[in-house]
Amino acid sequence: MAIVFNGTTLNWYTNTIVFDGTTVSSPTAVGTVNFGATKVHGLNGYTSETQLYNFGLAPDSGTFESTYIPTLTSTYSAAFEDHAFETGPGSDTRWYYNLYEGYRMVTSDGTFAGGENNLYWNGKYWTGYLWEGRTVTGANTSHNGGTSVSLRRDNGV
Repeated sequence: MAIVFNGTTLNWYTNTIVFDGTTVSSPTAVGTVNFGATKVHGLNGYTSETQLYNFGLAPDSGTFESTYIPTLTSTYSAAFEDHAFETGPGSDTRWYYNLYEGYRMVTSDGTFAGGENNLYWNGKYWTGYLWEGRTVTGANTSHNGGTSVSLRRDNGV
């Protein structure tokens, strides 16, 4: 079941719900809304999700900087609370990101979900980083070879 208003289903990632002047749920602070015992709005724990953007990191490549990061930060900006470069742009790139709850990076090195504080760098906690260097790549790590990356969104209720 979901909240349907005037024929439109309210999605956690596009709609804000306000009750008596208080925001109950918004795309940047997802809340759960129940109708009796039935959850009608919120996240579903990734039991159903949408792959938003899929790409790969390759050693000694400039595609991460020139294509993937610009696409992530423009086309999929709603997923990111914050992002910053530790190294790069240039030949080696380490790019830190904070995802909002309801989004996650599924990589060949692990899965990193919004709301998690996995790393501490430059005075704050981050969901993770992606790294593309001369001979290495990685997600929250570095290793020889490539790394697959997929930005995904929980479809919610």
